[in-house]
Amino acid sequence: MKKYLSLILCAALAFAACGPVVPDNGNEVEEYAGNRVKVSKSSEESIPANGGSLTVTLSDCPDFTASLPKTATWLNCSQSGNTLTFSASANTSSALRYANVSIIDKELNIAITNFDVIQAGTAKEIVRKSFQVSTQSLLAKADDTSASFTVSTEVAWTVSSSNPAFVPSPSSGEGNGTVTVSFPVNSVPEEVTAVITVSTTDEAVVNKELLVTIKQEAGKPNNPAVKPAPGTVLAEWEFETQQAEALRAGGIEGVSLDDDNKPGNVGNPYVPSLVAGKGKLEYYNGTDKSSYSTKKHKRRIGTRGELCVYGTWIDDYILWSAPTETDAPLAAGTKIQVNFALRPNGAGVMRDWKCEVLDGNEWKELDPVKLEFHPDAAGTAENPKQVNAIIVRSATLTKDTPNACFRFTCTSQYNSAGVELGELVKGDALRFAGKFLEATEAEAYLQVPENPKIMVVE
Repeated sequence: MKKYLSLILCAALAFAACGPVVPDNGNEVEEYAGNRVKVSKSSEESIPANGGSLTVTLSDCPDFTASLPKTATWLNCSQSGNTLTFSASANTSSALRYANVSIIDKELNIAITNFDVIQAGTAKEIVRKSFQVSTQSLLAKADDTSASFTVSTEVAWTVSSSNPAFVPSPSSGEGNGTVTVSFPVNSVPEEVTAVITVSTTDEAVVNKELLVTIKQEAGKPNNPAVKPAPGTVLAEWEFETQQAEALRAGGIEGVSLDDDNKPGNVGNPYVPSLVAGKGKLEYYNGTDKSSYSTKKHKRRIGTRGELCVYGTWIDDYILWSAPTETDAPLAAGTKIQVNFALRPNGAGVMRDWKCEVLDGNEWKELDPVKLEFHPDAAGTAENPKQVNAIIVRSATLTKDTPNACFRFTCTSQYNSAGVELGELVKGDALRFAGKFLEATEAEAYLQVPENPKIMVVE
């Protein structure tokens, strides 16, 4: 045999002669050539999914032939000397495919090495494109005539409306854009709803339809403006101990502290006018207070029945409002007045408040309000720490106005002791002073002579 030398043994002679065995270096077995074979590929990459070839060269190898598995019908192999060329047509499957090729010694008919030939699948990288709208709902007032939202995307889109009275513009677009929906004033006493659909056919978008619901509030009766008789009380509140539970039931109590750190009137709580009218007392958080270390802005009804606000700050505002009995607008020439009392129970309450009245659709400025707290005082009627500010503001309307409305906005960061603050104070409360019933003699001076009210003067 060409791969092995004859194995000559002298063991039998040695035994017969009972003599020692003489070593013979010619008796060693030659190394099998198949153990030295090297495989070199033209590329370590797989054959591309769209088809191609791969060259494999074998060195230090006896005569051989390549053997492919029966399942590798997709792969062709040709041989030239020690070089094999594998070729494959396009792989239409998304999965890769491979064949384990065996190299067979022609003389001994045994496998001496093997390797894989791989072809990539057609799986493509999934590309997704963003397709979003800025909001899913819009609230419009009865006299609003348009509302807008934005589309954020790279793809083309179209817009349609479920209500023909609500007309979107543009009706189509590509990429980022603003959609303005136009609609008429709602003159009927029912809410109107329209669903605006923004859609795309782009395959790179998963959710191809986005919905924006517009709700327009019910229209108010088309009553002519009225001028109530002088002395008409449009709204009256009562801040007394016996009213505390009724006031809490009105929605002020229970507003979470975290939500109250957000701007606006979170949850829309208000103190209703329990004595007369349909008035509302509301407190609006003017700025986002979540970044302040104290994070203690809150509203509640105190033990004496009065509204208390903790964490007052610049741009916060108080809103007193009262409609007429029939919800008709107040006629131009009507003189209205708000009458109430404020008291800081600590120096941390803000000092300076701007006063405005709603005239038509505009706010007009009135005399400002300044609150006082005297930290070094004795806290007696003669030398009070807490000081009631009795606030009376009146204005004559120059235009028909939806309702009587007064706004008081904090305008500086000075506290009620006259010190400029760096951030809000958590423990001090602004109180809407009332005629609490169980006042001790020492507290009697903190009471106010009459209930808060909005009335017609002339």
